[in-house]
Amino acid sequence: MSPEPTVAGLVRRARRGDAAAARALYERHAAAVWGSCRAFARGDEALAADLAQEAFAHAFAHLDQLEEPAAFPGWLRTITRRTCLRHAERRRREREGVVALARQPRLDGGRSEVPAAIVREVIAACPDPGLREAARLFYTEPPHGTLEIAERLGISRTAVTSRLYRFRAWARAHMLERLLEAAEELS
Repeated sequence: MSPEPTVAGLVRRARRGDAAAARALYERHAAAVWGSCRAFARGDEALAADLAQEAFAHAFAHLDQLEEPAAFPGWLRTITRRTCLRHAERRRREREGVVALARQPRLDGGRSEVPAAIVREVIAACPDPGLREAARLFYTEPPHGTLEIAERLGISRTAVTSRLYRFRAWARAHMLERLLEAAEELS
């Protein structure tokens, strides 16, 4: 019976494309990575699975950057911790985005039809139907919150927030383009 390969040996083989070595590295370290991700996810098994998959994918994609193959376990722990921290940061930014969206002015049909007509025109011009529908629900009467939009469109609240941000970026570019065209026509 041959001795069990060392971590350094498995890393060197995995770097050369040996799938069995990569699988052996995964199997040796999966419990630790999963444990860290489960602790971070506080019982959310789907999130833990996503984080563990992201950590392993990053590690194997960047295996050539590991200077000392024997340091793989510690390096993988660092990648796992950073993966979890990046996720926490994304969630924090998303929460801030939801708060910022809640502060966005909405159309008030009783005040003036001119701004309402402009907003409807910009929304209608958006080439992406997903962005267009989220913006229509968010900015027009009656305005819907991100949770309502998510339920109505069958997507996550995070996806709604992302669509609204992308719509606003598109709308700014679209309006700038229209203003530049108008300026050219006047000159």
